[in-house]
Amino acid sequence: MYDVIIAGAGIGGATAAYFLSRQGLKVLVVERKKLPRYKPCGGAVPVAVLDFFPFSLEPVIEQRITAVTYFFQGTKMLTVPFPASVVMVMRDKLDYFVLEQAGAEVWENQRIIEVQEDTKRVTVLTERGDKLHGHYLIAADGANSVVARSLGLRRKKAFGVALEVEIPASDALLDAYNSRACFFFGTVKSGYEWIFPKKEKLSVGIGTLERTGENLKALLMKDMARQGLPLDGLPLKAHPLPVYRGRQLLHTQRTMLIGDAAGLMDPVSGEGIRYAVHSARIATEVILNESIHTYTRRVQREIGTHLSKARIWAWAFHHHPHASFELGVRNPYLTPDFARMYEGRLSYGGMLLRIPLYLGGMVQRLECEERISE
Repeated sequence: MYDVIIAGAGIGGATAAYFLSRQGLKVLVVERKKLPRYKPCGGAVPVAVLDFFPFSLEPVIEQRITAVTYFFQGTKMLTVPFPASVVMVMRDKLDYFVLEQAGAEVWENQRIIEVQEDTKRVTVLTERGDKLHGHYLIAADGANSVVARSLGLRRKKAFGVALEVEIPASDALLDAYNSRACFFFGTVKSGYEWIFPKKEKLSVGIGTLERTGENLKALLMKDMARQGLPLDGLPLKAHPLPVYRGRQLLHTQRTMLIGDAAGLMDPVSGEGIRYAVHSARIATEVILNESIHTYTRRVQREIGTHLSKARIWAWAFHHHPHASFELGVRNPYLTPDFARMYEGRLSYGGMLLRIPLYLGGMVQRLECEERISE
C-alpha cells in the first residue's frame, strides 16, 4: 500500500514524486518505458520553471536562448534579441535528473492497463499482472492518458500533432544556431516549425493544433532542406499535442490528472513543461492538505485562466500568420513581453490589456520605415 502512486515519469510525474517523497510519503512511480527514455519534445523551458525547484537544474541545461529568428513562408526573416527567459534541455536528461532527486521507488517498463477506485483506495493494474494499491493516484501519463480513460475523465479531448527529430550537428552548425531559436510561420496551418539548439544536436520539428490533412513530414523535410538541414534517413518521432478545452473535471475522489493528461499546453507556443510542473505542485499540495476536492478549481484558477487567454492569441497567430508576422512579430514591444511572460512576470491576460501599446508600436514602426524610404 503506497501513499501515492504516480503514473508516468515525465517532468510532471518526477516533480510530484520529488515533493511528495520529501514530505516523507511512500511514493511509487510507474513508467511504461525503460529510463532514462527519449521523449519527443522541443525542450524549450521557461526560466519560471526553474524557480519551482529548491535545487539547481543547471546540470541539464543545454543552451540559454538570447535571440529569436522568425521566418515567414521562407521569404521573410527577422532576428530579434530575446532576454534569457528560455533555456533548452533534452527531456530524457531533465526528467530523469528530477526523478533521481526524488528518491522515490520507481518501476520501469511497466505499462498500466486499468485503474479502479473506491472510497478507500486506488488500484492500478499493470500489463504484467501486478495489482498496486495507493491512497492517491497522480496521472502523469500523457495526452492519451490510460488513467483518464479508465476513470471517465476528460472525455471531450482534442489533439494536434507534432513531428520532431534530433539532428547531430557539426561545430560550425552549432555555432550558427548558438543561443538562437528559430520559428517558421505560414507553412503549416494552425502551427509552426522550429529549430532549437542543444549542446550537440539541433532539435527540429513541426506542429499543428488541427488535423488539417497536410503532409507534415514532407513540409518539414522541404523547409529544413532549404535551411541546409537535410533530414533524409533520420527518425522522425510523432506525438500528440493536447488542446486545452476549458473547464473540465480533472480529479476524482482519489485521482488527479496533471500536465498533458490534463490537457495543459500553451496553444501559442505548444509548450507544456511549465504547466506539468505547476499542476504537479498543486497536486502535491492538495494531497498534503487532504483537500483533493479543490484540485480542479485550483488548476482552473492558476493555470486554466492563463491558457484561456492564450487561446485568443493562438487564434490570431494561427489564422492570420502574415498579419501576425508584419504587425506582431515585428512589433518592438511584443517579443519583449513574450519574454516577460516566460519569466513569469506577465500573463496572456496582461498582454491583452497592453494591445493599445502594441498598436502604438506598430504605428511607430511604420512611420520609421516610411521616413527611411524617403
